[in-house]
Amino acid sequence: MRYVALAFTGYRTEKLPFPPTPENLSALRERIARVIREQAGLGVKYFMSGVCHGADLIAAETVLELKEELGISLWCAVPFRGHEKLIPEAELPLYRKVLSGADGVIVVHDGYPSKGEYGRLFNDRNRFMVDKCDGLIAICPGSDIQPGGTRNTVDMARRAGKPVIFVL
Repeated sequence: MRYVALAFTGYRTEKLPFPPTPENLSALRERIARVIREQAGLGVKYFMSGVCHGADLIAAETVLELKEELGISLWCAVPFRGHEKLIPEAELPLYRKVLSGADGVIVVHDGYPSKGEYGRLFNDRNRFMVDKCDGLIAICPGSDIQPGGTRNTVDMARRAGKPVIFVL
């Protein structure tokens, strides 16, 4: 089967299985770039990021860096309006760069939620990405995935019969 669109899911910075040093993050970017190149070579044209801090933003930035070379595009699925208020200050410039460089930005929910609604709206964003894409690139270990949104998204993709490509 040929895939055209893949979505990213992955750990937030603080959940990565290594300290977020410049060297470790550079190595992660290289792994992600390798997977993007492989998938683009197989015909994938569209990549989607949920633009949370950590792996989502790193993957999105990597797509932007490879866009012209590989003829691919980046789409961002923002969970709700005002999502940037949850992005750590240090990652806000990257968040803004990713959104401004994206080929399309979809805001899944209009309006800013109460704190108790965050989980449901992030889950809705994850469901949107799984529904719209042919498969998933998971920036997490292939086994023993930590509980949370990444694990839930991997489980959604598997239940939908969609392939999951693990980066770590």
